[in-house]
Amino acid sequence: MDQEKKQSKCNIHPKFNDDILLFEKDNIHTKICLVCAKTLTKNFNKIIEHDEFLHADQDYIFSSFPPLEDEDIYKAIKKLQIKKGSSIQELFIEKINNYFLSLKKEINEKIDILHNQVKQKIIQMEHLSQDSGENFLNIYNEISSKFDIQRLYNQYSKDSEQRLKEIIQEKYQNIKINTQKLKETIQQYQTDKIRLKKPKEIQQKILDLLGQIDFFKNNDIEDIEFLKSGSYKCSQSLQIQRLQNKQIQINQSIDNHGVSYANFILNPNKKYIFRIKLQTHSKADGFLNVGVIQENDKDTKKLYGEICYIERGDNLKMRKIVKGNNVFEGSKTQIDKEIEMRIHLAQKMIKVANYPNYENIAELEDKQLILENTQYRFAVELYYIAHRIIITHISTVSEFDFKM
Repeated sequence: MDQEKKQSKCNIHPKFNDDILLFEKDNIHTKICLVCAKTLTKNFNKIIEHDEFLHADQDYIFSSFPPLEDEDIYKAIKKLQIKKGSSIQELFIEKINNYFLSLKKEINEKIDILHNQVKQKIIQMEHLSQDSGENFLNIYNEISSKFDIQRLYNQYSKDSEQRLKEIIQEKYQNIKINTQKLKETIQQYQTDKIRLKKPKEIQQKILDLLGQIDFFKNNDIEDIEFLKSGSYKCSQSLQIQRLQNKQIQINQSIDNHGVSYANFILNPNKKYIFRIKLQTHSKADGFLNVGVIQENDKDTKKLYGEICYIERGDNLKMRKIVKGNNVFEGSKTQIDKEIEMRIHLAQKMIKVANYPNYENIAELEDKQLILENTQYRFAVELYYIAHRIIITHISTVSEFDFKM
């Protein structure tokens, strides 16, 4: 699209064109030069040249506009490379095809059968073929108002500046709604539902293990064990049991403290998802603790008082509410719930939410509690015979989705 605009010079810096939009929340300037913009802000992500709006077409995505609460959305949009007419179904099938082409060399007959099964499973997800890039772009274009801004810059007048300010102010007024809309829309394009790590490991044993391949599961729990801490003598009274569904159940055989931790050190650069069932049964005391403990302290300290979520609700470290209400239920009788904990140590992030609805979400309030150059393990703690902690899911993902 060929766009022409009238060039005008900055009154302060006459050698420079005033062709810059600065759109900080309380610092909006619709027509200034680059030198002025750099003196007014250090956040260059809030600076856009008019040409970006003037030459934007249906497929164009700005790198930092419109303003959003979660700036990771911009990265997610860029990574997905959403184009008009591209479907979610095509993205999924492409990943599957790439895996099967390399595997077919050894076991053509069996791979052909499994390949068709997986493709048919995706095709049966009718809703995937209905949502195309056009749907996303329509929503994005509406939220960004880029064509309205484009028109105002093409026909710039005295009234344009006021209207441009009003449009951007509207974006800030609707920032929560706009952020949520884009989160919900791009979430459909996330391809983390297809798990390739496990199939690649199985490839060496494919002749015997073909029947175990499942591209739609994402759970490494069968490879994980939980160990008894040496921090209490009573931790040796813990009962750790692998259930038939591969889940791990931990309970105490006497009423006393017991700490158990995973048999691996958390990689600070990996993004972990843990899902845990908490059950109090007849005991009205939610002393069920889930969190991380330093490697040097795992056999000398209790988890209570460290970085952990406590169902009883008497630990302020994991009580910063992100959404809804408190996740914990205190001393409620007959608690039987499942929570999800997400951990990314490099970003000093630990979040917890009710699973599977994510209606209540909390996070670590003081991120400085997560120390750099320090090793951590995932751990749990309980006290009463009546209580149960069941680890139902452990996985790593390339990117967290936007559910919490």
